[in-house]
This record gives sequence, C-alpha cells and structure tokens, in this order.
Amino acid sequence: MMRRALFAFLLFVGWAGIAAPALAQASEWARQTVTSEAPSSVSVTVYRDPNRQAENGMNLRYLGGYALVTEQRTITLPAGEIDLRFEGVAGGIIPQSAIVTGMPSAVIEKNRDAALLSPSALLNGHLGRGVTIRRTSGATGAVTEFNAEIRTDASGGVVIQTAEGFEALQCTGLNETLIYPSIPKGLSDKPTLSIKSRVSEPTRATVTLSYLATGFDWQANYVADVSADGKSLNLFSWVTLANGDETSFANAQAQTVAGQPNKQRDNIAPATGRAIALRCWPQATTSDIELRKRAALGDLSSWRTEDQDVITVTAKRMSGALMEMAAPVSIVQAKQEELGDLKLYRIPLPVTVASQSQKQVAMFEKTAIPFVQIYEGEIGASRYAEAVPFSTTLRFQNKKRDGLGLAMPAGKMVAFRSVSGERLLLGEGSLEDKAVGEEVEVTIGQSPLVRYSLTSLGQVETKKRRTMDMRLTVTNASPHSALVEFRLPSNDNETLSKPSRKLGRKDGADFWTVTVPANSERILTYNLIRRL
Repeated sequence: MMRRALFAFLLFVGWAGIAAPALAQASEWARQTVTSEAPSSVSVTVYRDPNRQAENGMNLRYLGGYALVTEQRTITLPAGEIDLRFEGVAGGIIPQSAIVTGMPSAVIEKNRDAALLSPSALLNGHLGRGVTIRRTSGATGAVTEFNAEIRTDASGGVVIQTAEGFEALQCTGLNETLIYPSIPKGLSDKPTLSIKSRVSEPTRATVTLSYLATGFDWQANYVADVSADGKSLNLFSWVTLANGDETSFANAQAQTVAGQPNKQRDNIAPATGRAIALRCWPQATTSDIELRKRAALGDLSSWRTEDQDVITVTAKRMSGALMEMAAPVSIVQAKQEELGDLKLYRIPLPVTVASQSQKQVAMFEKTAIPFVQIYEGEIGASRYAEAVPFSTTLRFQNKKRDGLGLAMPAGKMVAFRSVSGERLLLGEGSLEDKAVGEEVEVTIGQSPLVRYSLTSLGQVETKKRRTMDMRLTVTNASPHSALVEFRLPSNDNETLSKPSRKLGRKDGADFWTVTVPANSERILTYNLIRRL
C-alpha cells in the first residue's frame, strides 16, 4: 500500500481561527498530473463593459467588462496521458474560450477547476465527518481537544455534534479552532485551468495559453483646467484599468480597447472561495458558560448585536476596496494604435494589474484648447415651470486645429479653475466615445445664477383647437454674460407659432439661442396651438 502523509493545515477565521492540514498527493496521481510553472510572460488586454454608461463609474464588486489574457509557460511533460494544470489563471476565466498552443499533442479535454481552497469549501468538504475542536480558555489559558462532527454547511450558523450534544461553533465565548484531518480532494488555493492530453515521449515545451476572463473593466478619466479668461482649457487624460478578479498579473504587458466589439454575455460563476459567517443562537439556548462569566464582568455588550438579542461572529474579510486614485511617480503615457475600427491603447512599460484594484496610466496631455461655456435647458413648449436652473456645459471641437484631433474614449471629466491662486472645482461630467472631428459637450453641473421660467399669459379655446400665449423668461444673476441654448420640444398635435424672436431647429425641436447680459433677463413669447 502506498503511504500517505498528512500535514496540519491551519486556517484562522475571526479571532479564533479554523485549522486544517495540507495533504500530500499520492505518487501515482502525481505521475499523471503536471502543474505548469508560473508564466514567463503575460499580456492583459481589457475591454470595456458595453452596457455601462460613461456617467456611471466602475464598481470593483461588479465589473461587467472582460479581458483577453495571454500567458507563456514552460512545462516538463512526461510520456503518457497527463492532466496538465495551469494554476493562477483568472478566477473569471471563460473555459470555452481557452486556447493552448505549443503542446506536442492535441488537447483532449479542458476544465476550469472551480473548487478553491477556502474556509467554506474546507468546512463543506468535511460535512458529516469527524474533526477535532481545540478550545483555549481566555481566563486560564487551558487548552482542551475533543472530537466532533460537522452537521451543517457553511451557508449559515455552523452546528457541530460532540459527545455532550449539539452546539453552534464558536458560541461558547472561548477561543475555538477546527483541526481538519485532511484537505478534501480537488481543492486548490488558486484558480486553475486543467487540460488532458496524451504525450508520446517526455519533452519540455513552451506553451501559450490564451483565454477571455470576466471581472475587468476600464475607462478614460479627464482633468480639465480652465484658463483665467475662461476661453481655453488644458486637458489631461488617464487610462484607468480595473481588475475585480482574485488573481494579480505581475509585470504584464497591458492594453485597453476603445469601442464596443460584439460579445454575448457569459454567465460564468467566479471561482472564488467564501469565508464562513458564524451565527449563534440567542443567549442561554446553547453553551453559554463563558458568556455568563463575561456578563458578570460587564463586558458582554461587545459580543452582541445592537438590538442585544443575538450574538454574531463573522469571519468575512472585506477585500478589494476601491483604490484611491493618485498620480504615479513618473508619467508613463499610453500609445494609441489602430485595431480595425477600434482603438487600442498600449502601455509601453510592463505593469502589475493587481487583484481587486485600479491602475492609472497617462493617455495624453493637450493645452490651450478653445472652448465655450454654455447654459442648456429644455422643457415642453406647453409645460409650466418656475425658477429652474440651467445645466452648465463645456463645449469644444475635437479637431487638430483646436489642439486636439484624436480619439477620445468614453469616461468622466473633472473641471477646475484657479481663483486668486487657488485651484477650485467647477464640476464633474462625462462624455461618450468621440471620434476626430466631432463636437464634445460635457455637462459639469447646474447653475444657481442662470435660470428660466415658463408661464401662460392666457388661452383661447374653440371646438377644434386651443391657443395658449406662453412666456419664457431667462434670468442671469451672475456678473458675466451667459450664452443660453434652449430647446422647446412639442407634441405631434402642437404647433409653435409667432415667436417674438427667431427660432432655429435642432434634433427635431424648436431651438432658441440667446446671450443674456450680466444681471439681466431675456424674454421669449410665442403662441402654442394645440389641436383638439
């Protein structure tokens, strides 16, 4: 018989911890299984979430984009049928997209091994089996060990059975540790892709693994500094990469793709191990000797919830908090390249695309771009309104003659202006993908000083129609003149006639452009005829 050695594997949960040993693999199984070396090189190309609007920021807890990951690994292959394991792939790997080239023979089968070693997987793997409980008294330091069986899984409160009966794990108030006799077969501490192949003779090969993975995204971020005279701005842009996966990619060649290539949704369950949430019964319905001691000492409140009726212990560890964006020590600028009808932005130096984090790399910097600040508003031609603020919008042309003339990927923009030597925030907005030659408009907020109201001066109604006399008033309480653009859309059964000022047409609606001097107002009157 083959001898199998068991090693203690300790896994701490909460303040007390849960322990388990690492299990040596059988030699027969090891001869058939090959684990590849770590990648010698890796490339990560990130595609944006096609359903996320530019005004919506990225959420690391749910990233709807994806990445194309390409790795090179060197492996030593024995002769015969082998199970080749690629450990450390992205947890969100789409197995059906994986391609392995450079193998000496064809791939028979490929699988994503989703069973990760985690507190929950370890506990669930021993459901109904024997474990050892080690308890340490906080008062005396005395350590006791005894046998127990796990009776519930890790989805809720964990119940164990001992010689004295049933109890909830870690509800005695004592420090408790679970000691497992082995690691359940198939668990891995890294996301793994495995393939089956037949090798005719021993060989050492360098293979290339390429696959798509979910849980990534990227966007552009722009910083605009408005000049003192308010006529031009300097524009600095970032490429912001987001990796919501549990796997990090060190020294990777990273690039992003702007545009929306057609790709269907992939319902791939991430291979992420979970922690254990431990809940205890209300006080006095399970082992509570230590709790009563603590109550007598007056420090029981720290063990209870706010409503003081359930004692809750959780081992869940929050990870992947949104990284605070900061400028890098040195500016590395992404290079734009053509990718068919798409744009590719390549980061020229290797970077680490770290797990549960964001990374920023400069995209471009342009100065002295002429722009105009406009105040935009819209209201139905027959609707009434009082003192509604206009939206403040920055408008400029994406043309080379104006200092730009390059592709602008969708993203957010923050605008600043210096006042008395101090850089102050004007507002924040967003823009969709803009091609060379297009007009760019970014709404950065609302103006409390430039407002409009729409009122009725009276109406006349007959059997066939109703005629309403309308008055639109635009007021500017600021010390500067305001360029106003106002849309007056109407219904199919309505006609706007006899305006007091000439109107244009834009996007199928009547359109009024007017400059309102400082501390003054402008008025537009018109008749609205509604067919009954």
